[in-house]
Amino acid sequence: MNNKDIIKHFISPEHTIKSVIKKMSTLHKNNYCLVVGKRQNILGTVTDGDIRRGLLKNYSLNEKVEKIYRKRPVVTRKTLSRNEIKNILNKKDIIFLPLINKKNEILDIYDDKKMDEVSSINYQMLIMAGGKGLRLRPLTNKIPKPLLLVNKKPIIEHIITIAKNQGIVDFYISINYLGHKIKKYLGNGSKLGVKITYLEEKKPLGTAGSINLIKKFNRPIIVTNSDIISKVDFKEMISAHKKNKSHLTMVAKVFYEKDNYGRIVANGNIVKKVIEKLEQNLLINAGIYLVDQKIKKIIKNSEYLDMTDLINRALKQKLNINVFPIHEKWLDYGLNKNKIK
Repeated sequence: MNNKDIIKHFISPEHTIKSVIKKMSTLHKNNYCLVVGKRQNILGTVTDGDIRRGLLKNYSLNEKVEKIYRKRPVVTRKTLSRNEIKNILNKKDIIFLPLINKKNEILDIYDDKKMDEVSSINYQMLIMAGGKGLRLRPLTNKIPKPLLLVNKKPIIEHIITIAKNQGIVDFYISINYLGHKIKKYLGNGSKLGVKITYLEEKKPLGTAGSINLIKKFNRPIIVTNSDIISKVDFKEMISAHKKNKSHLTMVAKVFYEKDNYGRIVANGNIVKKVIEKLEQNLLINAGIYLVDQKIKKIIKNSEYLDMTDLINRALKQKLNINVFPIHEKWLDYGLNKNKIK
């Protein structure tokens, strides 16, 4: 990596979390930053995972990055071969490795990571496309919601293309209302360079019921609503799912909320305390999930079941449900009629 490319990753401890997110978005696949001092000596590192953990701790996007960055990163002082780099990255489960000198100055960054091996995401995706799109009437009177246009392309095509660009090429699509039009448009998926298998709901099965229609369920599957377009990082999501030993991982969009009024906590007319202008991160269900095989076992055949009810059922059975917060671009077009043409 040349010097200009290295410097692109540099930030100071004074950067805000929000500014780091913005910077990472310009770095494409190499989405990490190095926190450096005035002499460009390494102080720490920041990855997507560090940001997500900070958001779960309710840190504001306006907080300094010093609150979340890793202060003891994995580094090397030796020039390494390609195989040595890969071995360290895989063993430590990291995406980059800074090369530094005795003064802790950064000489190079090794990031020859498996992230470049797009085919490494050997996961399937289920797109729930059987709904009637009642919230979008009259647009959905004759057109199924997944085929409504956003930037001159159907919503469902955006979803497939984004997933394919991350290495996902095997799709299930559950259909019911006007499903024949979806099949006619997408076919077997070959024109998009993917494989599509249709799950035909004889009756509406909700946002989770059609999971049970999948016959071969050998590994967790990504499930998404058909009206959600998001830049969620599926590799990060899968990694978090594995680390948490989760049965179901929910993607949550983070919204920052600041209350303009002080809150009074009182017992009757006796004031106990005043909370001034509460700030908090709100986690909104983003309509994207990673579902383990064990979840299928708690869904009855031909059962109408929404995802929220499935999650509550799983919690009652003491299954492990985790949240994966995202700061990436996300929009629910089922609630944004004005953005659809």
